[in-house]
Amino acid sequence: MTMEDIHRRSGDLPPAGRLVAAFLSLIFVTSCAGSSDAPRSLSFDPTSDKAIVLVGTSVSHPQTEEIKTGRSFSTFWQEYDPRTLQLVPGGETFVTTVAAGPFSAELAYTKPTVSVLEVEPGAYALVGAGFPHLASTFVESKKASAPKDDRGRFQTWTYTVDPRRHIDPEAKVDRRGNFLFSVSAGEILYIGHIQFLKWGFSDSIRSLDYSKDEAAARAVLAEYPKISGIMVTFDPTKPPQSVFLRGTP
Repeated sequence: MTMEDIHRRSGDLPPAGRLVAAFLSLIFVTSCAGSSDAPRSLSFDPTSDKAIVLVGTSVSHPQTEEIKTGRSFSTFWQEYDPRTLQLVPGGETFVTTVAAGPFSAELAYTKPTVSVLEVEPGAYALVGAGFPHLASTFVESKKASAPKDDRGRFQTWTYTVDPRRHIDPEAKVDRRGNFLFSVSAGEILYIGHIQFLKWGFSDSIRSLDYSKDEAAARAVLAEYPKISGIMVTFDPTKPPQSVFLRGTP
């Protein structure tokens, strides 16, 4: 069953069934790509063959859709080749997920949340972000599946949890138009905080803001007592790293 099946069928379910569908949405989004938040018991030091990435995320307005679509917000990252500036088909991926329970009055994704992830070393691009029912993509779509608006232009949003289903697996990235970073084995890298700006009446993402809060990142990292090493803060001036500041993807 796909996420679209879950959403379509949940509309015909009684309240209890819709609640189950909401939980399925949250489970699905955390399992669709790479690693998510590292366990608190994770052991890591500079001799590790993996890397630690810290990233803060939030959105500017609460989710507007009903609970049946799931209360969570995710960002999706995929490996790219710094030489060709193309995504690596079947390459490494990871996802950050900020979720609020269906009975929670607080929509957690509207507050800055720092995720701590153990990832494979390499160069990564932000390829998508959004809520379970609506993900915005930041690289070229597959031409066969990319929907068009009434002016014949390809739309950047797709109704899917995992945007990799709709992006070109060899899509080009742009140093001036995409959020890119690289991380080495044994490194602890804080890449900053990304706030996604969305319309107050719609869950589609229109642009993003970038900032840094090292104190918040260090406070969260302190909750992982077995992670040791020096936290390095993202520097977009060092190639192949860059950061997309504002504008529509």
